[in-house]
Amino acid sequence: MNRIRSHVFRGRRYAVRIEPIDSGVKKACPKAIATCEGPPSSKNKAITIDPKVTGITLLKVAIDEGLHACLGDLDNTAVDEMSESISRFLWRLGFRETMMVGGKPSLFPQDALDSGVRMG
Repeated sequence: MNRIRSHVFRGRRYAVRIEPIDSGVKKACPKAIATCEGPPSSKNKAITIDPKVTGITLLKVAIDEGLHACLGDLDNTAVDEMSESISRFLWRLGFRETMMVGGKPSLFPQDALDSGVRMG
């Protein structure tokens, strides 16, 4: 996944962290793979996404956490339903995870492998 440091949602900047989910969050919700921390009005807002997440799951959690950032007053059930529907729609349209190879976006991982880039 392309690493970004922040993103602005509805005029509010959120830090974006690509790192393992905090152990306290994992204890409360063992299946958590992403979080959106802090109400939109706070100064230290952040979205964290586990670096192991890929494919349609990455697309879904990115949409899910983006919806939380945009519409902090919606409950998790509504956000989950919307992110599931939107991610499946985008996936069916052909959206896929990309990475930068030689300064250009490439589909991951096949294009990178075809270009001779070592993946780990």
